[in-house]
Amino acid sequence: MKKVLLATLLLAFLAPAAFAVPALQIYVPGGTYNAGTQTWESVGSSFEIWVIAADIDTKPLFDITLVAALGKGVAPVNDGIDIGGHSYQANEFHFGTPPYTDPDNALPPHDVYETNYAEFLIGNSSGPFETVYDMQPGETGSAVGRIYKYQVDVTGYDWVHFDAYAYNETGRRKFAPFSHDAETGTTIPEPATMVLMGLGLAGAGLARRFRK
Repeated sequence: MKKVLLATLLLAFLAPAAFAVPALQIYVPGGTYNAGTQTWESVGSSFEIWVIAADIDTKPLFDITLVAALGKGVAPVNDGIDIGGHSYQANEFHFGTPPYTDPDNALPPHDVYETNYAEFLIGNSSGPFETVYDMQPGETGSAVGRIYKYQVDVTGYDWVHFDAYAYNETGRRKFAPFSHDAETGTTIPEPATMVLMGLGLAGAGLARRFRK
């Protein structure tokens, strides 16, 4: 009897973990999932992006927001990115780590922030609700939720990173985990990669000098 009880408790404990779905996800239909960066990558500069909110029938989310972040050192330009028909101007960008109105609940930096970013307010969770899934390849979780779909056009930048965040009814911030983000455009080298490239170029220069 004790073994049966322990097995039942173990299954009850493991089930939520096995089938859990993040409160927020970002997905690019037709995009490619980069397992190295755990990020959905767009197939071009014009694409559809999904912001997926899970369990919002029992745990409503408020101020759901999509964030478009530029590469570090990249200055915003007018009409460089359009989300859902809204073309962003340079003065609509903020510098730092979102959300700019709540720095105590800042998103994880994950080698993106601090940088210039724009926010697209989706709003509060509302129906119609549907079954949503964990979009990360290899995952099978599902939940009740809502999918918000937007057309995105990136014309003024080589690379843009997308995050999402929201708040629950207690005011605690929820964010799309790093493994459920999206990006578009050419990949920006990480700082370590840039250093290695610099060393390689310097070495090549020295080798040419010695040959001379």
